[in-house]
Amino acid sequence: MSRGGEVVIETIVGACPLDCPDACSWIVTLQDGVPVKLRGNPDHPHTGKGLCVKVNPYLEYTRHPDRLLNPLRRVGDKGEGRFKQISWDEALSEIAQRLGEVSEEFGSEAIWPYLGTGTIGYIQGVGGAGQRLFNSLGASRHSANICSAAAYPGLEYTSGRGPSMDPMDIPNAGVVVIWGANTVSTNQHLWPFIREAQKDGAELVVIDPVATRTARRADRHLAIRPGTDGALALGLMAHLNTFGLVDAGAHDGIGWAEFRDEVLADWSPGRAAAECDIEVGEIVELAELMVTNGPTAIRLGMGMQRHAAGGQAARVISCLPQLTGDYKRFGGGLCYSTGPLYSLNVEKLNRPDLAPAKSRKLMMTRLGHGLLELDDPPVKALIVLSANPVASNPDQNRVRRGLAREDLFCVVVDIFATDTVDYADIVLPSTMQTEHFDIHDSVSHLFLNFNNPVADAPGECLSHTEIFRRLAAEMGLTEPALFASDLELIADALDTDHPAIAGIELDQLRSRGFARLGYPEPFLPYAERFDTPSGRFEFVSSQAESHGHGRLPHYVAPKEATQPRLGSDGSGESLALIAAGNHFLMNSMFANSDAHRKAGPPVVALHPSDALSRGLVEGAAIRVHNDRGEFAAALEVSVNSRIGVATMTKGHWPKLVGGATVNATTEEEEADMGRGATFHDNQVFVTAVGTRRGEIMVSQASR
Repeated sequence: MSRGGEVVIETIVGACPLDCPDACSWIVTLQDGVPVKLRGNPDHPHTGKGLCVKVNPYLEYTRHPDRLLNPLRRVGDKGEGRFKQISWDEALSEIAQRLGEVSEEFGSEAIWPYLGTGTIGYIQGVGGAGQRLFNSLGASRHSANICSAAAYPGLEYTSGRGPSMDPMDIPNAGVVVIWGANTVSTNQHLWPFIREAQKDGAELVVIDPVATRTARRADRHLAIRPGTDGALALGLMAHLNTFGLVDAGAHDGIGWAEFRDEVLADWSPGRAAAECDIEVGEIVELAELMVTNGPTAIRLGMGMQRHAAGGQAARVISCLPQLTGDYKRFGGGLCYSTGPLYSLNVEKLNRPDLAPAKSRKLMMTRLGHGLLELDDPPVKALIVLSANPVASNPDQNRVRRGLAREDLFCVVVDIFATDTVDYADIVLPSTMQTEHFDIHDSVSHLFLNFNNPVADAPGECLSHTEIFRRLAAEMGLTEPALFASDLELIADALDTDHPAIAGIELDQLRSRGFARLGYPEPFLPYAERFDTPSGRFEFVSSQAESHGHGRLPHYVAPKEATQPRLGSDGSGESLALIAAGNHFLMNSMFANSDAHRKAGPPVVALHPSDALSRGLVEGAAIRVHNDRGEFAAALEVSVNSRIGVATMTKGHWPKLVGGATVNATTEEEEADMGRGATFHDNQVFVTAVGTRRGEIMVSQASR
């Protein structure tokens, strides 16, 4: 506070909580105890160059006038969003009573803790918040499979789940391949390392069906047909094999001869080009570039594995660095996620030992199915934390039908009245990142970040951890682990002898704001061995075979349901719809923020030839639909979209843009591995608004 009339300025380190690869360290400046400025932590080696356009207005967002400040009870129909204010005692008493009744009548597995990624901290987020309580109750286990689940098993079969090249080593690369990611918009702090490599002569190659902001800055862009990533990888490797360009180290891989003779022998750049719908020369030139200009660093993005065969595609792509020898070279290799390298003590943090020996696992992406079809037992209580599944989950209409069940007791913990909040029986207001403790890992660097609170929570908001501590007390539970403080939980997570964490001291981490994991610098994860059962790269995997995924990596063509088809109502030929990350929004976060208006209304882009054949012009109000649902958007005519592909970004709240968004058309299908999401396997029809009765009109808000 002011001392003798002088203004007191102090700075406190923290960390961005968003579901983003960057995991930035930040600094909050306080003036007389009030947060007045937010900036990137300049001392952080990876994220110190500033914050992104999403996060720059974060302090303003914490003060948004629509923020939830008090517990609420529903007074209208589900979906109406009508509530009355109640006390915390009333809210917790009702929740405790209803959960007890559900457990007694249907069993504790009838409770589904639906933990989202509004914050991905170990303490307040999907990694830890409420896990001890739900384990103690014996609730169903929640699998957060919505983002990156498919690729992990595919990579594990060949090179192992854990190690990944350090993205900070990319400046040593001669070729940088960004495969299925829009780095400029969704991984901003990796971009300077890529630009540094380019300035030193490296070529940047982007593989993506869409000419994204990143692709438009690349030296080469391969705009492949959606879902054909595995075919491209096999075409590249077939060329290397045919012309004797395979590194000698490939022979050290388990089953190399079988992979060469049984898989690569059936492929050629020509076959791959036909499958991917690109020029054969693009494949030949890239294959030769990778061996002549290497080392080659592959940044494998989440987008390429959101298909039915996403796991197998990642498995095939992971073979490329083995053939080029780049796993053994600084600046080379593959990075999908650095997350598995953190090795915190998750078991001590979450205490799975408190749970029954067996409990069922429910898939995040199958919420509609779970609410409408499970009966052994049925889901009778849903606790939604940091998630807006009405906006973010596939098959939006099915999710709504499930949430509208009158016999479903639904509690939503959130910071704003999202579309999902409108279906809640009880709403609990939670803190934001500037108001609680947490620690954060990253999928794009090797630093652990610490977040200190810098402000008191407004109104009656409570942290997730405090909510569950109070609920445990209300339920009469006495297990001491359920009442651990946030700093005690953080200490438990850091309590491990693993060399990645063992040297990190809590006090120093809290003071500095970040600490590098205990790996060598520079980091070459496969210098001595791969993280596989054999310790070698495994082209042949008995583990994959036992799981029904085949002994050898292979290509699986996009399923028939994702192929273009004619509409039965005269709406023409369907298009593949890809809805990628928004430059200004983080999933559905910030969609209600005036400071993020640059995100604009929903816009779908079509190639000029696709627009012309449908009689559509720039700016037209369009209806995007299939047999699952429909939504309204404005049309953009752009050569950045492939012929046959409609493109847009995700993240809008349905109730703010006419009642429906892209996920009204996506499907609750699962990928081949990890039960991952298949958002990009989506065929839709695009017609002008008004071409059929029952169309969705574009709302004033979305014009």
